[in-house]
Amino acid sequence: MKPIFCKTAVKQMLPVLSHLLQHQDSEVLSDTCWALSYLTDSCNERIGQVVNTGVLPRLVQLMSSSELNVLTPSLRTIGNIVTGTDYQTQMAIDAGMLNVLPQLLMHPKSSIQKEAAWALSNVTAGPCQHIQRLIACGMLLPLVALLKNGEFKVQKEAVWTVANFTTGGTIDQLIHLVHSGVQEPLVNLLTIQDTKIVIIILDIISFILQAAEKLSEKENLYLLIEEIGGIDKIEALQLHENPQVALTALNIIKNHFCEGEESGAILPALDQDNEFLNRLTKKHQGPMTSKQRTKP
Repeated sequence: MKPIFCKTAVKQMLPVLSHLLQHQDSEVLSDTCWALSYLTDSCNERIGQVVNTGVLPRLVQLMSSSELNVLTPSLRTIGNIVTGTDYQTQMAIDAGMLNVLPQLLMHPKSSIQKEAAWALSNVTAGPCQHIQRLIACGMLLPLVALLKNGEFKVQKEAVWTVANFTTGGTIDQLIHLVHSGVQEPLVNLLTIQDTKIVIIILDIISFILQAAEKLSEKENLYLLIEEIGGIDKIEALQLHENPQVALTALNIIKNHFCEGEESGAILPALDQDNEFLNRLTKKHQGPMTSKQRTKP
């Protein structure tokens, strides 16, 4: 349950917290950052109050701290802030958060990798301009590395990041994603037991294939998916015990890998309620959004 703060109390404490954020003692900084993380684990109005104090540049600076007790809460606070509005996320980007996240995605602590990937997933849930900044900051290669080699809890956050990227990115941005080598680790994850993540990965693959249809990338992408064993894995999932997994896999095969047959299948998880889009992007209301997901 999220804490409830009195508006008057918040207004009184924010100047003090902003001042303490300039302290040099790591214990003071740690406690201050945790206090800000609790305040930002709330509604957009509360996030706005914190952002308006001007603490974002200092929080981003503290994300590079060698002290784990400072790094962790400062990263958590930034992660909470980017669950807010596009404007609040833009302010965090302008403060330099995307310049720091690549090194945190490669941090030796998996807990930091997971927090960084969670924060990034909410950036990719924003407009394509945010996604472009992510690309420009060299975020794709460390993201793909996490999909390949990260612990499963980290891989799941990375999958959410890619899912939001595919639903919010432009065609050119999706091609950037493809060229980063994202397909192979995604295909390798199709054998995991987490049904929800498998469905999301299948949806990602479907979106990428739809993008490839519109450009000259189609044949190369189809060949690559075949070479990495993707077609065999997707075909096998047609017999999955979970009906949604089976149907999604079936539709991918029918829509993209059945030569000479007309495609009459429903696109995976893109029904009349736009369920896939709703459960992924934080800017749409739905049963599950990146914004509403619990913290890692």
